[in-house]
Amino acid sequence: MYIKNKSLAKPISLNSLNSEDFIVIDLRSKGYFLISHIKDALNIESLQRIVHIAQENPQKKILLYCHSGATAADFGTKLVQKGLDNIYYIDENYFAIKKHNITLEGKGLE
Repeated sequence: MYIKNKSLAKPISLNSLNSEDFIVIDLRSKGYFLISHIKDALNIESLQRIVHIAQENPQKKILLYCHSGATAADFGTKLVQKGLDNIYYIDENYFAIKKHNITLEGKGLE
């Protein structure tokens, strides 16, 4: 018998994303983060640090993103399995973010 896994983070559509509604976490390496990232995003690669941020801010939504969406989905699932319910992720390629008029910042944009 197959039981659907209910412990997945919630994907967010880029069409309706307002990043100001979230604590945004970029899971990519620091080098990619410095080139460009969503405005006001935090660059965190540690699952444990994200757990701490989510626990300290239970009233806020946490948004994860990476290069392809795969790591964000994986981290999101792990966070939800740890009992956090304020976890969301972008399930698209990072380059799709640029196409949706989401404000980016970084040295590569100067």
